[in-house]
Parts: sequence; structure tokens; C-alpha cells
Amino acid sequence: MNKLSYFSKPNEKNLSTSEELSNIWQQVTKLRYDVFAEELQQYSTNVEKKLDEPGQHFVTLSIGEELIGYVSINSPSDRKYRLEKYFGREILDDITKKVSNKAVIHEVRGLTINRAFRNQGYARLLMMAALKFSHENGADNIIAMGHTEVLPMYRAIGMHVFEEHHVSAGDVVFFPMIVAVDQLMKLAGDDITNLQMQHLVENDDACYHGGASWDESGFDFTRRKELVVADVLDSPFPPCPEVMELITENIISSCHESPPTQCEPLIEKISQVRGIPESHILVSSGSSSLMFSLMPNLLNNDSRVLILSPMYGEYLHILTHLIGCHVTHFPLHPEEGFVIDFASFVEVARDHDAVIIVNPNSPTGVYDSNVSEMITHILSQKENKTNCKMIWVDETYIEYVEDAVSLESLTSQHEELIVCKSMSKCYALSGLRVAYAVTANAAFLRRFIPPWSVSLPAQIGAIAALSNEEYYAEQYSIVHENRTELNKQLVQLGFKTYPSVANYILTKLPDSVAHSSNQFIALCRERDVFVRDAENMGVTLDSRYVRFAVKSKIENQRIIDCLTDLLGNN
Repeated sequence: MNKLSYFSKPNEKNLSTSEELSNIWQQVTKLRYDVFAEELQQYSTNVEKKLDEPGQHFVTLSIGEELIGYVSINSPSDRKYRLEKYFGREILDDITKKVSNKAVIHEVRGLTINRAFRNQGYARLLMMAALKFSHENGADNIIAMGHTEVLPMYRAIGMHVFEEHHVSAGDVVFFPMIVAVDQLMKLAGDDITNLQMQHLVENDDACYHGGASWDESGFDFTRRKELVVADVLDSPFPPCPEVMELITENIISSCHESPPTQCEPLIEKISQVRGIPESHILVSSGSSSLMFSLMPNLLNNDSRVLILSPMYGEYLHILTHLIGCHVTHFPLHPEEGFVIDFASFVEVARDHDAVIIVNPNSPTGVYDSNVSEMITHILSQKENKTNCKMIWVDETYIEYVEDAVSLESLTSQHEELIVCKSMSKCYALSGLRVAYAVTANAAFLRRFIPPWSVSLPAQIGAIAALSNEEYYAEQYSIVHENRTELNKQLVQLGFKTYPSVANYILTKLPDSVAHSSNQFIALCRERDVFVRDAENMGVTLDSRYVRFAVKSKIENQRIIDCLTDLLGNN
């Protein structure tokens, strides 16, 4: 039976964890080689007999495990169309003049069919699948290029072929084309409505988060009180009393009034407390919002980006699936305590366009006091030219480190530096969603932050939290005490633990546990304890790593009771 599947361009992690995806991707690169290197002679042959496919999104058609063919799609967020490489910017602009400058244009390219399956209608089926993908992802128009032999098929479905433009690749002549998505959808009718496609990677490891407890409780908060939610890193203490008082006293206004458009009062407060210029501050609804808003406007699919591994997975998701960057993992090894090797990191970082660091790191809990010096060395032009144009430092958990020095003020010295500061985890504001970034390029980047990006309760709460440092310092002290005790009990149960400075502990399962981390957390959930599988958080973590959030003393004891029960029944 034929099967249509779609997926975004895979990375090393996807290929290592999904046998089906790995198998299809190997066949895609082999088919591309067979057709474009061997048959059409557009590319040189090679010993591996594989040709990398530069598209960003793919639809494949298979029979059993054998690949019939594929087509790839590039969207505007992928930053560059392959058509531009062949025809140049001027001709691409001439083609797109036929549509509104606000139109969303997808490029459908690389339609390739295994020779054994040609002339059987599979090319049309793949094009319809690509159309459905583009339609469901908001495309108004599709551009493509087709060679002479297939132009009749494209004309038959309504594509406008620009015969005045053409380019040769080997013995093949290509022409650019464009068509409105709505026109194709009407032409396809019920055929496309009934088309079924399977998302090949249903659970994308790159952007998996904790929070499975919501599936268990929904909005039944009585049920939630029965759970120990230790798979997300929400603070184990409540916001300071002033936060609760101000929001409670003004709850009606907080719900029905629009907040200050650009968070001006909050920006002013951050500037006062942190001693940084207001002009350097950007505010949005959580650090993820800042990441999704800013990074696609700072990087593109040509960017070479260095990240730590393990590290907060949302960064890898954005870089690979949203932007399509070339990502290099700098491995942090358990046997070395997940510490960054200063000299090696600086050397590799200088050869990349951008660097992303989380400090203190998650999930490792390691704080590196040398990051400021690292930045200076990475950006130094003294001995030879650096390629690095952006360094993003995420300091979400830095308030937990008593003597830590934030890099916020360093942004005045280095315009390449962006410091991201979530207020969720350290100020107990996860549900309100508020974060800020500090950068000398704030004036340019502010245009990408939507108005009213932070709710009125969140702005009120954040301002009050910043005014109550003593309260939070006391809470951090309690967290450290509870973490020390939880760590001690985990070690007594046989867990290998790694030193942490924040409200979480990364562990390796005891040797006596026969289960994988995924199986282990499933058993914990049966006992109403939710902990985080850390396997998908970095290339050096295997299926034996679990992260525990540090909770209250009572909740921590419930975690230990759960683990004791599990290990006793192991």
C-alpha cells in the first residue's frame, strides 16, 4: 500500500532516534544521486553514491519500505529559494511581481521519481501532496522550476511558465513557474481533500518539553494538587506577597484593560533595578517568545551556529526546524562534569557566525563564571579575524547563583551580545509569561516584538517581583537547602547525580534499574510523580538520564517515596 509522509529536514538527533526517518532519508539522498548525478549528470559522481538534498520540508511516497519518490518545499522562513541560485535575484523578483508583496510564497522543488515507478501518476500525486502541505501552512502562491519534458504537466495544472527565462544544468533546460494556491486547490477538488499524509516524526525530540501533568489533570486543580510536577522547572515557591496583593486588588482591571503597549513601565523598572539603559531592553511573553521573535531575524539558513549539548532543546528546534541553520554541537561530557572546555570552545566559536550559551545550563545545572571572558576572546580581533557576529546568552536561572554576575551590562561593550532573561523560573511567574532581552541592537529588534506582548497581570507582577529582592533571596536559600537534601537521598538510592546551582538535578539511573529513562518516568507517572526524561536534551545523554525539579520538602519526599517503591519493585 502506498504511503505519503511529510517531515522537516532531519538532523543527527532525529536520524539516530527514528529508524523509519533514517531509512527514508538514506533513500532520498540515494535517489537524488541516481537521478541528478548518474542519469541527468547535473552533479559529479561520488564514492558514497549519495547527494545531499538542500530542501527544508519533504513529502515522500513509499510502497512498503521502498521509496517511490519525493518532493521538497521551501517556505519564506527558510530564507532562501533554490530558484534564486539558478536564475538570480533579478529574475526571481520579476517572477514574484505577479503577486502581492504580502503574499506568502512556497517553493516546490526537487520532484524526483524512482525510474521504476515513472509514468504511473506518482509525480502528480506528490505535487498534490506538496500543494496540500503549502495550503495548510498558509501559502498564497507556489513557485517552481521545471525542465522541458515535464512542462506539459505543469501547464495542465495551471502554472504560468516564464519561457523567456531558462537555465541549463548539464543537458537539462529549466524554466521558472508560478501559480496561485487557490487555483490549484479548486482544480484538485476532492482528490486533494481526501489525500492522507503521515507526519513522519510525530513527537519532535528537538522541541519536546515537560508538562505531561496537564494531560493527566486538565484544568482540574484539585487533581493537580495530588500530583508532584517535577518535569518542568517552575519555582517551588509562590510569588512574593506584593505580586499577589496587586494582582488580586486589581483583578477586574487586569482582565479587561489593555496593558501598556510596549511594556514601558516594566522596561523602566528593569532599567532601574539592573542598571542598564532602557534603550537596550526588549520585553515579551517569556523567553521562548523572544527566541521565536528575534532569532529568525538575526540568523538565516546559511548561518553556522554553535550550541552547547546538552542544552535547553528549544534552541535546537528553532535553529533547525524554523530557520534551517547549520548547527554544530559542542559536547559537554558527564565524566567531565559537563564543564565547558574554555580554549576549545573559544576556538570553535570564532569559526561560527553565532554562538548560543545557557548559563547556568539546563539540564546540567552547571554555572560557568568564565563566560564573560569567553565572549571577549570569541569576539577579539587582535590576533586574527573572528567570524562570530552574535552571541546569545540565556541567563534564566542565574538569580539562583548568589555571587553570579549577569552579563547584561556587557551588552554596552559588545553589540554582538544578547542576554536573555526569563522571569518565570526565578520569580515564580511561569503562568504569567514574562521575560526580557538586553542588547545594544534593541532599537532594530524591537520592530519584531508585537504590541501588547505581555499581559497586564504579568507586567504588574514582574514590576512587583523586581521590587522584592530580599523575599526571593530567602526563597533561593531554601531551594538550595532542599536541593542538597534531595541530592543526598537520590545518591543513597543509587542515582548518579551531577552538581547543580539551580532548582533541578540531573541524574543517571541506578545500575540496578533495568528500564530506560522513558520507561522509568512512565512508572513514576503511574504514582502521580512527573519527572523529565533527559535523553533528548543533548548528544552526550543516553536513555539513562533523568532530571528532577527541586520542589518543596513535602513534594521532594513524595519523589523519594516513589523512587524507593520503584527500586524496591525493580
